[in-house]
Amino acid sequence: MIEVIDTFLPKEEFNSIQSFMTGLTFPWYFYPNMVRDGDGKFQFLHVFYQPEVGPNSNNIELFTNFMTMIGAKKCKRIKANLTLRTSTPEESLFHTDYNDIKTAIFYINTNNGYTEFESGVRVSSVANRVCIFDSNLEHRGVTHTDGEHQRIVVNFNYA
Repeated sequence: MIEVIDTFLPKEEFNSIQSFMTGLTFPWYFYPNMVRDGDGKFQFLHVFYQPEVGPNSNNIELFTNFMTMIGAKKCKRIKANLTLRTSTPEESLFHTDYNDIKTAIFYINTNNGYTEFESGVRVSSVANRVCIFDSNLEHRGVTHTDGEHQRIVVNFNYA
């Protein structure tokens, strides 16, 4: 099941997160792949939390309320992805995140990029929207061709 919830966070809280993540001081790191080594795509990442090292960012507290609101009891990974605007939509590879847990994709800005599921369902990038689904569902990101230079989403994998 795919659940989409608009206006997920309170406006002030969301605006604070959005302003920080799109600002000049937020640290983004180049990653030469989108899904797998050698897939021919690139993106910028910010890993907030990963199991091998625990909290990996001074900014993880931004999502304390978010994690409570999605009902997360245990965090597997929190990772932000930034892709750049392209002249035509570019699809990443279909993939799954994990087995037996949930994924929540949180959209930081609005554009014509989207998340596509292998079933054909498309979830548009709308600021302050969350898309929640079982992590074993095949999905992929598709770049945007309009608006701002960047498309930003935060992926939460949790139980």
